[in-house]
Amino acid sequence: MAAEQLSPSELEFLKKLAKLGEPLDAEKSEELIGVPTSSAVSLASLLETKGLVKIDRKTVTRVLLTERGEEALKDGLPEEKLLKLLEANNGSVTVDLARNSLGSDFNVAIGIAAKAGHIKVVNGVATLVDREGFRASVNNLKEGLRSIKEGGPVSENIVDVLRSRGLVKVEQKNLMSIRLLPQGLSLVTAKPSIAKLSHELIATGRWREYTLRPYDVTTEPPLRMPARKHFFAEFIEELKDLMKEMGFAEVSGPLVELELFNFDALFQPQDHPAREMHDTFWPDLPPTDLKDYADIVARVKHEHERGWGYRWDENVASRRILRSQTTSVTIRVLASRPRPPVRFFTVDKVFRADPVDATHLSDFHQLDGIMGWEDFTFRDLLGFLSEFGKRLGLELKFKPAYFPFTEPSVEGYARIGDNMVEVFGAGLFRPEVLRIAGVEYQVGAWGMGVERLALARFGLHDVRDLYSKDYDFLRSFKVEV
Repeated sequence: MAAEQLSPSELEFLKKLAKLGEPLDAEKSEELIGVPTSSAVSLASLLETKGLVKIDRKTVTRVLLTERGEEALKDGLPEEKLLKLLEANNGSVTVDLARNSLGSDFNVAIGIAAKAGHIKVVNGVATLVDREGFRASVNNLKEGLRSIKEGGPVSENIVDVLRSRGLVKVEQKNLMSIRLLPQGLSLVTAKPSIAKLSHELIATGRWREYTLRPYDVTTEPPLRMPARKHFFAEFIEELKDLMKEMGFAEVSGPLVELELFNFDALFQPQDHPAREMHDTFWPDLPPTDLKDYADIVARVKHEHERGWGYRWDENVASRRILRSQTTSVTIRVLASRPRPPVRFFTVDKVFRADPVDATHLSDFHQLDGIMGWEDFTFRDLLGFLSEFGKRLGLELKFKPAYFPFTEPSVEGYARIGDNMVEVFGAGLFRPEVLRIAGVEYQVGAWGMGVERLALARFGLHDVRDLYSKDYDFLRSFKVEV
C-alpha cells in the first residue's frame, strides 16, 4: 500500500504507534499517545482492513462494587452494625432497640444473622450465640469488599454472596490491544495524503509536504441510507402528542388482565354473547385472588345481580386473559375515583382472535380515553371527537350504535379506500358502570382502532401494509429524522 492512500490522521496514528514501540492498550490510548479511545479504535479498525495494524481482542470478567457496596465498605455491613450493637450490650438486645438503632438495616441484619445461626431471637430479644462465627463472617465479607475495591483476588463464594446481596456486580469487558505490523511501520516516514488543495496550502508552500490522493472520476458516490423512524411508530407518537395538547394525561395498564376489569367492571354479564364477541385469548395462567379488589368486587356483584338477574361468579372474574380492549385501563383509572374534571387516555396493544385481513389483526393498537365532569353531556363527547378528527386531518361521520357499557353510543367512520370504515366506538358510561367505579359524575368513553386511523390518514387500503418490510415502501413516507 502507498502512503497516499492513507489520510493524515491514519498516518499520524501509525507514527504514534511506532513511537510507542509496543502494543497499545486501547483503553489507555489518550494517556499513552494522546488519542481518545473512540478515535483510536476507529482508526485501528480502518488500518486493520488495510493490513497495517492488528487488533487483538479478548473479554475479561470484572467484579465491581455497587453503590450499596461502596456504602457497606465505608459505613459497615448491616450485620456488622448488629454485631457491634450486641457486643456493646453484653451480647443481648431487645428487638425494639435493634430496630431503632439500625433503622433501614434492621431487617437485613436480623435476617442474615438469624439464618446463619449467629443469633437467636426469643420473646423479642436478640441474643448472640456464635460470636466468633459472626465476626469471621463479617470480616470475610468486608475483606472481600476491600479486595474488590483495590482490584485484588476474591474467592468465588464471597463474590456469589456479595452479588446476591446487591453489593457487587459482575461485568464482561472487552479489551483491545493494537499492534503495528511491519507493513504499517514501513509507511511511518511517508508523506501524508490529502484529497484537495486549499488556498492556504498553496500560499504557504506546505503542499510540498503532502501527496495528492488519486481520484477515479467514473466512480459513483455511495448511496446513503440513514436510519429513520418508522412512519407508524411516528404516527402513534403523534396521537399521544395530540391527546396531551387537548389536555389529556396518559395512563397505562397490564397486557394480561383480569376478566374483572376487561368485562365485569364494564357491566358485561358473564353469560352474555357480548363477551364472546371479543374472541378472547386465554393464557395458561392460574386465576388471581381478588381480595385486593374487595370494594369493586362487591359493587360489581351487586350491580350484576340487581341489573342482570343472575348469580354473579367471582371465580369467572378472577380469570386472566390477554386484554381485548384498552377500556380495561381507563376503568381501572376511573375506579381510583379521580376528582373531576377527568381527562385520561392510553395507547397500547390489545389482542383478539380475529382472522387477519385488510382491516383486522389479531394484535393491534387502541387509543382509549375517558373524560367527564359534573355537567358533562353527550354533546361534549361528540364535540371532542369532531375536534380530534379535524386535528388529525380526517373527516369523520357519526352513526348511532350499541355497546354493552355505554348509552347513548355512537360509531365513528372514516374513509379507507373507497369505503367508509368504522374507526372508533364511543358513548357515555352507563349508570351501572359509574356506580361500579364509584364515581358520581358523567363520563364519556371511546376506543379507537389506531391501525385504522393510520390507514385513513396515510391513504392506505390494507392494515398489513403498516407492518411491511418493504424498504422502498417504508422510505416513501415522510417522517422526522
